[in-house]
Amino acid sequence: MSGQDATQGATHAPAIVRYNRDAVEQIVQCVRDGTYCAVLGPRLSGKTVLLRYVEEVLTQSLGWTCIYVDLHKLGASTLQGFFADLIDFIAGRIEDFAGTKLPVPEASMASSAVFRGFLEDAVAALGRDLVLIIEHLEAVPTDLVQALLTSLRAAFMDQQTHQHGVMVVVSGALSLAALTVGESSPFRGIARRVFVGDLSKDQSTALIAELLAAEGVTLTRRAKRRLLGSTRGDSYLIRQLCQRCSEVARTNALDLLRAGNVKRVMRRFLRKDVYQYAPLQEAVRLIEEDPDLLRCILLLLAHGTIPKAELPLPLSPDVDPLYLTGVVEQVGESSYRIQNQIYHRFLTKHFAEGRVGYLLATAGRWNAAIDYLEAGIKAGDEQSRADLLPATINSMYASEDVGQAARFLTRGLSAGFGVVEARVWHAPPQENLLRLVGHMGPRSDGALWASPELPITADRLETRAYRQRRALRGTEGGRHVWRTYPLLMPGQKPIGVVTLCEDLYAERSVEQRERDLDLVGYLSQAARAIEAVCTRRRELALAGRMQASLLPAASPELRGWQMAATLRPARETSGDFYDFIPLPGDRMGLVVADVTDKGMGAALYMALTRTLIRTYATNYPTRPDSTLRAANERIMADTGADLFVTVFYGILDPANGTLTYCNAGHYPPYLLNPQAEDGVQALPGRGMALGILDDTDWGHSTIQLSPGALLLLYTDGVLDAQNHHLERFGSEQMLDVARASFGRSAQDVQEDLLTRLQRFMGDEPQFDDITVMTIRRNP
Repeated sequence: MSGQDATQGATHAPAIVRYNRDAVEQIVQCVRDGTYCAVLGPRLSGKTVLLRYVEEVLTQSLGWTCIYVDLHKLGASTLQGFFADLIDFIAGRIEDFAGTKLPVPEASMASSAVFRGFLEDAVAALGRDLVLIIEHLEAVPTDLVQALLTSLRAAFMDQQTHQHGVMVVVSGALSLAALTVGESSPFRGIARRVFVGDLSKDQSTALIAELLAAEGVTLTRRAKRRLLGSTRGDSYLIRQLCQRCSEVARTNALDLLRAGNVKRVMRRFLRKDVYQYAPLQEAVRLIEEDPDLLRCILLLLAHGTIPKAELPLPLSPDVDPLYLTGVVEQVGESSYRIQNQIYHRFLTKHFAEGRVGYLLATAGRWNAAIDYLEAGIKAGDEQSRADLLPATINSMYASEDVGQAARFLTRGLSAGFGVVEARVWHAPPQENLLRLVGHMGPRSDGALWASPELPITADRLETRAYRQRRALRGTEGGRHVWRTYPLLMPGQKPIGVVTLCEDLYAERSVEQRERDLDLVGYLSQAARAIEAVCTRRRELALAGRMQASLLPAASPELRGWQMAATLRPARETSGDFYDFIPLPGDRMGLVVADVTDKGMGAALYMALTRTLIRTYATNYPTRPDSTLRAANERIMADTGADLFVTVFYGILDPANGTLTYCNAGHYPPYLLNPQAEDGVQALPGRGMALGILDDTDWGHSTIQLSPGALLLLYTDGVLDAQNHHLERFGSEQMLDVARASFGRSAQDVQEDLLTRLQRFMGDEPQFDDITVMTIRRNP
């Protein structure tokens, strides 16, 4: 009996099952196919009812031994206690079903490995397949979910050669999608995903009619349209509002409910009940945790239906974060919109300008955050005013350079203090001058703009305030006057000055004096932030020079071979690196690697990894896997950083033209070989990156580089480079360049690729480090 046959004619099935018949069929078919299944849906979407029905179908109609596990009922929060409770529960249910009493390990011995062994013993004792339906993954901590899925994956792999095994269906909230079916999920490649929850317009209409008919309630046509528009797509919300409409009809003895009655029900729900409505609150949490997701929702709220291609969020077939919020619906195959009016009105009210500004500031999206906070101030939101100045100070600390920090300073002066014209001057160390680094407002006084640099000894308002280390007032003229404030650091020279244009006719009062005190305090904080940026820039420049010294000074010269390599960092320091390592027997080690982060932490991690690989490479001159294994053990033992590094390491034997290599999570290099049929081969084999697991084994492969062959190695900065249309450069364009340049020198191929890449990017900034290495065997 197929999954479809199992659900045919199920007229007794609950409504949620009837409206999700496809999901039921998919789950049953997964069990029959021996494939794991991950069922995902919003809270209160009816997953429990649906899975209980699946359990009934599997046990009664199809004769499987099926155990339903509700993780809400397992209270343990430790790994050992969790697996001990899980083993006890499953053992008890098997005894109830089959009368088979299984030996249960001591609770103190419980672990993910013990749980896996217990499942194998259970299947052997039953002599048949066992189905586990494990629901409410969200009820346990994420690390326990990860451990459970990892253990179940290991069980799946173990039973591939066995006659019987465990078939697993896990279920949880939409927020667990990445953990259960994402690229890094333990279930990746062994589980099918099934989404539950959304109803089509026709299904929503039918469910409303069914529920109201059961209560004997009649609505006008307009009232039905309003109820549908308010609740469309959400089966639980439909039930909630239909129930409230029925209560209104009974309380007021109404034979017919009109649109006004439905409108009042909806308003009451939005005013009182929506803050306890779990699906919406979960959606809000997901949206607030991801600023890109927030931006998408804001666009949908503002513009209605939007094509997917215009939304600033990567949408993949496996994990679509926008759909997983549970508040959007697909329109056709290429667009999205907010699912219903209840969602639209609540989200519009919740994501007011001040709230959005606060969230974006928390996420470090400073420019957008200040835009929204300014809008909140204009709308009269006092909290936005309180949030704006700290946001501008934090944005200054996070600035890439002093010019960017100055721009945030002028935005704070404008929005927080009503300044309409300002100039920010910085005093670079040991240069004896003030340099204009930021300005705001019209350039009304041409004399002040005579030069962007002022000698400290000049007789100017700015330089006098700098030398005297106190605020000075300029000569009054008309209704405006300039005042200059030094940017003071305790015990140091000023790091610069800020010049403001003020209105002489502005009201002078206690509030004005308080404003001046607040302004001085704000500028004091700004001075610390700008100095921190300058210090960081100096340190990064020094670190970048030191890091560059670790790279090979030049490509090695090997008779019969050409080698070229380039690293273009996106910042002062880099997480990429490459290396040529001379090895015994005239062999040459080739390394291209990428630390999964940027900044100083990635640079230090890179330096450590480079040193370890160099150290162990000479110990294992023919075994790249042994080198990486030894380096990985030291990385895991000596670092506590939440970082890892992808590495391609190959050992070239120039005498016989072989390359012995292993790949630790890196993008596969390409071999362009004139003797191959298609001319291009991605080197097979890819294992775990360094710095993730202690006990990792990569193995190794060996290939032959024929005369004239070209080996192309790179980091993801090449493939992920974007143009102004947000299009990726990608592997196809990279290979097009390599093919077109084939036959030229390794250096020429590399230069052609980098030239084409820069032309593709245009004026778009480089967001990731770019590394390219080319190895060519002479014809």
